[in-house]
Amino acid sequence: MKHSTIQLGDLPDEILMMILKNMCQVDVLYSLMDVNQRLTSIVHDPIFTNHLILLKHLSDGSICSLTDSMLGQFCSQILPKINPKIKCLHLESSSMERILLATNYPSLDGLSLSNITIKTIGQYFIDENALTDLFKNKILSLTLNVNVNKKANDEEFFNGIIFERIITIFTNLQYLNFCPSSIWYSRISLKGFTANLASTTLLELHVTVNNFNGCLYLLDGRFNQLHTLYVYVADIQSSRQTINNMENLPNLKYFSLYSNVETSAYDELLVPLLNRMFNLEELSLYVKICDKNTFVDGNDLKKNILNNMSRLQKLQFYIRSTTGVLNRINIPSNEDIQYTFKDFHNNHIISYVDYFTDTQRGQCHIYSYPYTLNEYYKITNNFPGGLYKCVTKISLYDERPFEYKFFLRIAQSFPYLKKLIIENMKPQNGKQKSDDNQNLPIIEYPHLITLDLTKSHLDYIELFLFDTKIRLPNNISVVAIYQARRRVTKKF
Repeated sequence: MKHSTIQLGDLPDEILMMILKNMCQVDVLYSLMDVNQRLTSIVHDPIFTNHLILLKHLSDGSICSLTDSMLGQFCSQILPKINPKIKCLHLESSSMERILLATNYPSLDGLSLSNITIKTIGQYFIDENALTDLFKNKILSLTLNVNVNKKANDEEFFNGIIFERIITIFTNLQYLNFCPSSIWYSRISLKGFTANLASTTLLELHVTVNNFNGCLYLLDGRFNQLHTLYVYVADIQSSRQTINNMENLPNLKYFSLYSNVETSAYDELLVPLLNRMFNLEELSLYVKICDKNTFVDGNDLKKNILNNMSRLQKLQFYIRSTTGVLNRINIPSNEDIQYTFKDFHNNHIISYVDYFTDTQRGQCHIYSYPYTLNEYYKITNNFPGGLYKCVTKISLYDERPFEYKFFLRIAQSFPYLKKLIIENMKPQNGKQKSDDNQNLPIIEYPHLITLDLTKSHLDYIELFLFDTKIRLPNNISVVAIYQARRRVTKKF
C-alpha cells in the first residue's frame, strides 16, 4: 500500500473547521489569514472573529500580552480586515490602547479587560480621555479585572470610585462584571455613593462588596432595571447605619449571594432581603451561619424563603450552620435533617450533622448536588463522599481521628485538590493496623500544591511526610509547626 500525504488544504471545509475550532483563536488568525482565498474565507467566520481574545494565558494562570510581532501584524493587517465582525474584545492592560486605536470597530459592544493597573484605571476611567470618549456610548458589556496592590489599605474606597466612574461613563451599559478573578481584593465600599448615581440600562451585575449594607445599596432602586445580581459579600453583620430599603424587587429574576465569613444575622438580614425577591426564577445562596438556636434545614428554607418565591425554577445552595448543644435534649440527627428535604423534588440535597463533645457545638452541612463552589471547609468523618470536580481547596476538621479510609475517600472525592488544611489533634486509632497491612493502596493527591498541618497531630504529619501510604507531588509546600516536624522526622 502506497503512503499518501494529506495536506491541510485537502480536507473538506467541515473537517477543517472542526480542527481549527479546537486551536487557539489568535494562532488561527495569525497563521492562516491571507494564506489563500479559501483559508482566509474560513477564518473570517464569526467563530473566530466575533469574540476576539488578544492575550496569552500562561501555564501558571497569569496573563500577558501577545508578542510584538503578533501584535504588530494584528494591528496593521488583521484587525482592519475583520473589524466589522468584531463584537467583543478580550484585552490586557499593556496592549489595550494600541489595539483599540488600530482601527474602527463599528460592531464592538463588549470589552473584557485583564491586568488593568491603577495607572491605567486613572488614565481611562477617572480622568477624561479620548479613548473612553470613543467607546463610552457603544459598550453594552464590560468585564474589568483590576490588578490591585494587595498591600494597599484603601483598595475598597478606590474600587468604589472606579465602580462609580464606570456607571457614569458607559451610559448604555447593560452587563458589568467587576473584578471576577480576585474576589477579596476587589471589594468595593459604597459609603461614598452619590444620591444621583444610577443606571436605567444595567441589567446584570457581578460585584464584591465589603459589607451587607453594600448589597442593600445596590438594591435600593438606583439600578431599577437590574434582573441579575451576583454579589460576594465580605461581611454580613448588623450595622448601626439605617438604610430605608424595604421595597419589593419585582424585576430581579436571578440572584446569587456568596459569603465566606460566618454570620449570626441570617434571620435579621438575609431572610428579609430574600423575601423582597418574590419573582425570582433562580437563586444561589452560599453562606455560613453561626449562633443560631437551630440548624438551617429544609423546613427553615421552605418557611422563611422558598414559600415566598412561587416562580422559582432553579435552586443552588450551600449552607453550613453551627449551634451550641450544651444541655440540649432534642438535637436532630442527620436522618431528621434529610427528611426535611423530602419535598425538594427538583434537587439532589446532601446533608450531614456533627456534634463535637469537646467544644459542645453542633455543625450541619446542607447543599445541593452537584456542588458548584471551588472550596469546601470543615469536612468531618461523616462526609458522605461523592465527586467534586470543581473543588480545589478544602479543610478537614473533627474531634475524632482521621483514619486511612477517610483520606482515601477524600482523594477520590476531590480529584483536582490543590490546597488541603487538616485540623485534628486526635491520634489515629488504626495507625498500627495500617502499618502492618502492606496491601493498602497508595493514596495520591496529584495536584496538591499546599498542605497545612499547623493544627494537626503528629500522626498526620508523619502520614503525609512519608511516602508509605500517601504520595504527594515533589513541588508541594508543607506548612507545619517546626518542633512537630522536627520530632516526626527525627531531627530531619
